[in-house]
Amino acid sequence: MLGTAVSDGLIGSNPAAIRGAMNTVTKRQPTILTPDEVAKVALAIQPVNLKVLVLISAWCGLRWGEVTALTRADVSADCEVITVARGVTHANGQCFVDTTKSAKVRTVIVPPHVVGDLRDHLAHHVDDHHDALLFPPTRGCHLRQQVFREYFNAALKSVGITKAVRIHDLRHFAGAQAARVGDLVETMQRLGHTTIKASLIYQQVVSGRDREIADQLSALAKPAQVGQNTG
Repeated sequence: MLGTAVSDGLIGSNPAAIRGAMNTVTKRQPTILTPDEVAKVALAIQPVNLKVLVLISAWCGLRWGEVTALTRADVSADCEVITVARGVTHANGQCFVDTTKSAKVRTVIVPPHVVGDLRDHLAHHVDDHHDALLFPPTRGCHLRQQVFREYFNAALKSVGITKAVRIHDLRHFAGAQAARVGDLVETMQRLGHTTIKASLIYQQVVSGRDREIADQLSALAKPAQVGQNTG
């Protein structure tokens, strides 16, 4: 707002400009799982309707607020494309549904090895109406991160992963894998980044090849045999 006011000549300078504000220091390095570890966690997590939440977070790179805001209408009929249009935040015991962090709608091509699991999830775990949540909570408006973390940590432990893994580390996994097959611009688009600095962490580059990237992501996962459903 203040930047726009400066551009419009309403004020001489932006009083909120802080030198070095964008150069934040990372306090904790993310724990990047391997494709095989992601596969094991997805298969181990209980209840089973959270399997696809793990897969979408890891292979499509959605933020927590984005993946928990997904509805049936956000998934294409063939389950190959997810539209990311909203994000959920929780504050003072309430849910707030707004735009994504970048305030932009983006589409993400689902890697083929995840498509079958997504179809199965829609068929068995999601209500038929178009605005039905993909991952409904047992109570409240949307699934809370604290609730999922208990199931996630239990799954990590059950497959013998003892290193500390945050839920957000699944998104870091997505960035790291996309960096292996895509470029900077492609990664920015896939993860919904608005600044180059955010995507440079994963070292990616170019756009228009999202489907090709999704295909190559599945090729990376083949040794791990992620997603047992193919139809």
